[in-house]
Amino acid sequence: NFAVWKGHAKAAFECNREFLKRHWRHTKQRRGNRLFDSSLQTVTYPLLTSYMDLLFTAETRQNRPSFQRGIGLHILNHIWTSRNRIHKHNKRIQELEEQEEENNRYETPSDSFRDQGFTRPTVLVLLPTRSTCYEFVQGLRLLLGGTIPNNMDRFKAEFGPLQNEEEAIDVKADEDRRRKVLQQKGREWMELFGDDVNSDDDFKLGLTINIQAPRNKRSVEASQTDESSCAMRLFTDFYKSDILLASPLGLKMACTRKSEDGNEGDDVNKNGAGTGSSAADFLSSVEVCSILRAEVMIMQNWDHVNDILKLMNQIPASSNNTDFSRVRNYMLAGQACHWRQLIISSQFADPTILSCFKRFSKSAAGLTRVRRRTVNVEQASISRVTTTNVRQVFQRVPCQSLMDQGQDRLSYFDKNILSDIRKRKHTMIFLPSYFDFVAVRNLLLKREVDFVSVTEYARTSEVSRGRARFLQGRKPILLYTGRAHFFYRHTIRGARHVIFFGIPEYPEFYTQQVNSLALGHNEDDSDQESIDNAMVESDVGRTCLVLFTKYDSHPLERIVGKVNSKRMVSGEKLTFLFDS
Repeated sequence: NFAVWKGHAKAAFECNREFLKRHWRHTKQRRGNRLFDSSLQTVTYPLLTSYMDLLFTAETRQNRPSFQRGIGLHILNHIWTSRNRIHKHNKRIQELEEQEEENNRYETPSDSFRDQGFTRPTVLVLLPTRSTCYEFVQGLRLLLGGTIPNNMDRFKAEFGPLQNEEEAIDVKADEDRRRKVLQQKGREWMELFGDDVNSDDDFKLGLTINIQAPRNKRSVEASQTDESSCAMRLFTDFYKSDILLASPLGLKMACTRKSEDGNEGDDVNKNGAGTGSSAADFLSSVEVCSILRAEVMIMQNWDHVNDILKLMNQIPASSNNTDFSRVRNYMLAGQACHWRQLIISSQFADPTILSCFKRFSKSAAGLTRVRRRTVNVEQASISRVTTTNVRQVFQRVPCQSLMDQGQDRLSYFDKNILSDIRKRKHTMIFLPSYFDFVAVRNLLLKREVDFVSVTEYARTSEVSRGRARFLQGRKPILLYTGRAHFFYRHTIRGARHVIFFGIPEYPEFYTQQVNSLALGHNEDDSDQESIDNAMVESDVGRTCLVLFTKYDSHPLERIVGKVNSKRMVSGEKLTFLFDS
């Protein structure tokens, strides 16, 4: 019942600090009496404040700002409450010490004052790029009343939109053509890798929230507008920060960089440089860990995320000026991971993300998963294939174990497919991972098959040369990796047959590659005569072959729908045909 969720959300919201509640209402995307911007925010916010581990795999471009604002409010209230408790206890301890000095009587501090961890940082936010970090910090600023933190100019220069320093394009036709090409890559790509977007994936940033006490001692009931305010500081020392914002790569390098004396790891100072042997001590007291845009991190290197989660909530290697009389008992006992909240948001449920969440979700409050509704055929990406006369064949490869599926798929490709594609031209093989690319490339070299490849590591000249040779028919086979398509969105022209060596993580990749079978050549291509001779004018004979195993139910569901996916994965038939 949605009314029940609204009641839970309202109760959770009322537990926030008055300062935050006031600015939350002022910064709502939707004006009016509604407390939250959307029904999704109404449902997810009480889940966040319950401190349960949350896996949110229903993120879209439309609901992402709303969901991240809810996370920002939860994080700020968590820090504010924690710092306020510490300030009150500091004041009370000081009063007790003064009384003890007067009475010449000293007592052991009570356990009721155990309100801290080993180090100050209690919140870790992992983000894929500097631009996503910039947007998240701007959201925090709005929730704090639009406060302008120190070092804001530096933050804008290092994380904000890039200044276009390229030479102006004199020919208007070239400029229009370039803009058209960029627009064809899609809004999602433009927001991550556009011309003015800072897409650097190596960064780390310390952020401190300084609470400023009210000027008088009137109660909040008498004057709610007099409650404490706060100030934000950027680029602070990690050990003096409340929030750590970093990319998986940047934080992993900070934790594992070797110091000059050969010790593995190092302390991280305000510049992110290493000085000692206790590499990840600043992660020992993290209480809220939020991993945002996880689907992008899959395309970077998810191993970095796993490594960081392993380092969190460990007993620190050095004292770091810790007052152990104030450290919580469960942290001293090495049980901090059970009082840590893990939040992961993604556009889809990938086995890598699901495995990570199952492994590291240890909160004593429990866990919950929020996923999008069952995908039907009308919502699946196969329904958006516009190219006609394409036989889309889905072939299930027999596989006995998850560990062997890569080798089983390669063996099936070698025995049943390779001999056929050697007899024809204009065949593109789409490989979701770079490991698949290495395996297929080595197989083609071993079988002495002529091919060209387009990968994320290839130079621009190599990519252009390879695409031109494939279009002209001088190279019959083109290997194209999923990460290359994610980062560059190349438009492959000239393909008449496409083979998916595995199911792509992003469902739109399937639609884009199948629709590319209708693309011929550009009117501006120079070697027009050779292209015309190589291209077949008839639309008949275009094919699409997809290899999958019974372990690919999640990505397969996003392409063909829930009902078809269940039947294709568990049914007796191995071959399934879709026509467009």
